[in-house]
Amino acid sequence: MDKAQSARNLFLKESFGVLSTMSVDLPGYPFGSIAPYCGDDRCRPIIYISHIAQHTKNILQDTRVSLTVVERNADSDDVQARGSITCVANVGPVRTDETAVRERYFRYFPSAQRYELTHDFEFFRLELVRVRFIGGFGEIYWVEPDEFTMKNPFSFQQESRIIEHMNNDHADALRRYAGGAPATMGGIDAEGFDLLASGKKLRLEFDTPVHTMDEARQALIAMAKRPA
Repeated sequence: MDKAQSARNLFLKESFGVLSTMSVDLPGYPFGSIAPYCGDDRCRPIIYISHIAQHTKNILQDTRVSLTVVERNADSDDVQARGSITCVANVGPVRTDETAVRERYFRYFPSAQRYELTHDFEFFRLELVRVRFIGGFGEIYWVEPDEFTMKNPFSFQQESRIIEHMNNDHADALRRYAGGAPATMGGIDAEGFDLLASGKKLRLEFDTPVHTMDEARQALIAMAKRPA
């Protein structure tokens, strides 16, 4: 696995990070806040933030931001032993594909849908400038945007059909993927798919990338047949 794929896998495995913006109230100082995110159809971070929030006020004055994501590790309290990425980016409101972004984000964060009618929330996309990846001792790299981003082979409609089919007709397979816990599928791409189980995101990777609906079907069947 190359450095770009390793960085992308860490990003896709997690679901929140520290969003650092340039402070309006304290000029020259960074301001950090926790932000849930999901990837769009090219693996660029999408955030859903309120216009009354301090980080949004900062963004509207200066679009330069970073999003730092740290790998979860239940086996160790040593945060420096965990992988991490920092996405350095310019951020702006989502304009061209808002319907697809909204549906995808709310699949990962269904409770956030109630914010649509309050607090003036809006979707923003981070356009990557560079990604800093730390995978462990001696694994420290800069990754360029064209290396990190990955076009989803499935259109918005195709991904929605796969997810609807799996959630409606294959609950047993999803439970098997999740190790016995009830689960729903949140997203699928060339390298794997995401489950939501017991309030947590689970990332499962394919043995080899898939590029068509049939390849995805075959990969999902093969994974369901693996020994528990």
